[in-house]
Amino acid sequence: MRSCFQLLVVFLCFHLNSSTAFCSEIYYHDSQSEKYYIDDQNIFLLYKIVNWWYDCRPEDNDLLCGKTIRCTNLGNACMKYTKSKSVLKISIQKKLADQLSIFKTCNQCYGPSYLRCIWQNEKYLGKGRAAPTKSLNQFIFLHINEIQARILKKMEKEIVFTVQGNIRGLMHDGKIALHNAGNILKRCPGNADDKGGLFPITVNIKHTGTNEMIAQYLGSWSN
Repeated sequence: MRSCFQLLVVFLCFHLNSSTAFCSEIYYHDSQSEKYYIDDQNIFLLYKIVNWWYDCRPEDNDLLCGKTIRCTNLGNACMKYTKSKSVLKISIQKKLADQLSIFKTCNQCYGPSYLRCIWQNEKYLGKGRAAPTKSLNQFIFLHINEIQARILKKMEKEIVFTVQGNIRGLMHDGKIALHNAGNILKRCPGNADDKGGLFPITVNIKHTGTNEMIAQYLGSWSN
């Protein structure tokens, strides 16, 4: 028997205003594609899910709560190396996971405030150090030598970024929140104070050519 969420996805797929060709054009465009998944089900038009959540019946408000949501972005990495400072910056063209809110928007409340690197591949990064980041669109690595930078530069278009977490609410700007800190339009049940461990937010950087992980980040929760 299909879950309520699966039935919702099927309903939206058959009632989209856009054509099938339009969906395929956006989500299967060669090397520059960003895809969203909820509970491992590919969601072609995430904004349709958001629109439904805005207007759904009160008894359906929690239907998406707690479900795993994942965004993958392939082919949009842009690497820049500053030899004098031994710094490698990996930026994401056209932004990464722009339909998700992973950082808290309130100063004093408890929630995810930055990403810290919890593992990095010495094969590619040597003894370099990944700097913490408050942005999904740029990752900085310190103490990287020129040889390492050249190797990574060659892999540029084969880098995939994966952002993953659990749905915790809907923001006023239409983004799906992976936390429930601050002023949220649709808030999932549960206190924000103890959700960092239960609902981790992760970002992985991977080389698709060799299927090797380059670095892994974890959202850090604080006041």
